Amino acid sequence: MAWNIEGEYFENCNCEILCPCLTSSMQAPADEERCQVPMICHIRKGAFNDVTLDGLNFVMMIDSPAIMSEGGWRTALYVDERANPAQRDAIQEILSGAHGGVPAMLNGLIGERAGVKFVPISFEVDGLRWRSGIPGIMTFEIEGITTPDSEQAMEISNIHHPMGDSLPIAKSLKGDYLDTDFGFEFHNTGRNGHYRAFSWQGG
Repeated sequence: MAWNIEGEYFENCNCEILCPCLTSSMQAPADEERCQVPMICHIRKGAFNDVTLDGLNFVMMIDSPAIMSEGGWRTALYVDERANPAQRDAIQEILSGAHGGVPAMLNGLIGERAGVKFVPISFEVDGLRWRSGIPGIMTFEIEGITTPDSEQAMEISNIHHPMGDSLPIAKSLKGDYLDTDFGFEFHNTGRNGHYRAFSWQGG
């Protein structure tokens, strides 16, 4: 099954700025006992075989041990309710890891999949500010961190990350998540964030 998706993503983990997972290729422990982070994605352009995925959003919530590379992640998946049945199936197939690419690597770290919900997902970018929300479940907003003499966000480079080898550094302005159905709750306001364009493919 050939597939590809490209678009934009952001995250807001519960580490202080800067996350030690990035500076150690996931070999050092996070700042807290658990690493809790949403991977929020907007698909600008994509397809799974002949199923077009342009314009859709998804969020993968991750709760992992402090050393992420040890695996045992617990995840929950939220898929854009605007997706038709074929698109919903396609996004789930891609993220299952069964068709290669980055999701296959992530799948090797996941120990439990709590479930999937089809919900309205907002995704907005305004300069250095990135926002996303699911009514009644989550609100996240981050802003890139700049030096006093620049309008460009600072970056960390030469890293191993599912989205790429460099990431702008951001701080969370709002980071709240609660889903009692899946037993997830965390609050990451003021903590670490990142964002960038991404491109995945497999098949």
